Amino acid sequence: MIKKLLVGVLVLTTTACTTLQHELKNYLNKPVVNYKSISVGKLAIDAIELNPTFNVQNKNAFPIPINEATYELYLNNDKVLDGTTNAIGTLPANQDKDVTLSLNLTQETLISLQHILLRDKQLNYRVKGNVNAMGLTLPFEKSDTLYVPDLKVVDMQVVNASFTKLDIMLKLEVTNTNNFNLPLENIHYSVSSNRNILFNGDLKDQNVAKGSNTIQLPLTIKPNTLFTNIFALLNNPVLPLHFEINTPLFNKSYDHSLNLSSFFFAKEKLNTFNL
Repeated sequence: MIKKLLVGVLVLTTTACTTLQHELKNYLNKPVVNYKSISVGKLAIDAIELNPTFNVQNKNAFPIPINEATYELYLNNDKVLDGTTNAIGTLPANQDKDVTLSLNLTQETLISLQHILLRDKQLNYRVKGNVNAMGLTLPFEKSDTLYVPDLKVVDMQVVNASFTKLDIMLKLEVTNTNNFNLPLENIHYSVSSNRNILFNGDLKDQNVAKGSNTIQLPLTIKPNTLFTNIFALLNNPVLPLHFEINTPLFNKSYDHSLNLSSFFFAKEKLNTFNL
């Protein structure tokens, strides 16, 4: 008898909840989800983080809880990851709230993405999913293209010259055609001559804004490691240089020949004039 009573109460409770939920859906103005923007939270060799933001608008005169959001990320129409967020919080009455997803690409997915970018210079992506609120499923979706920035070496200046040290400033122009900034955590660059590495350096925490950007790379070369003495240098003063610039999204090679005699002769003439 008690078992039958418990079953009856459970059925009535379930039916009441279902009816209440159904009535609530009829009374509730369905929230609206719109795509707002996308940004790159992290851009490194070992990880890339995409942060799409969607805006959820509550058109009701009372607050509603947003339970969670489910999402999927597609690269060139191939699904590479999916997931579910934690509870997002309460959406106040007649207000809107931004929901930002954190999509982290690592390991095999990241390697595949970087290969595509190096080959095609662009990548199509699509973010889709659902925001779940009070038993309602609110779909969202956005497709766009990620473009690899264009990198050019626009200038190279020798700022200090001596037989023991040659300070060079390499000027780069980076054009970002995306609608968001690219936070490059590391730009690695090196210079070599006839396959001999002369300098390695890293530039940390660079932010490549939309449009044209200028980045300067400081380099130091020691000519006395290549020439036994100043006379050997002046006998063959043309120094072939090969520059390599590597980032998580793009790479660049640059070759240039530097006539060192023009710097040392000019310095010697200046010293003679001063004497």
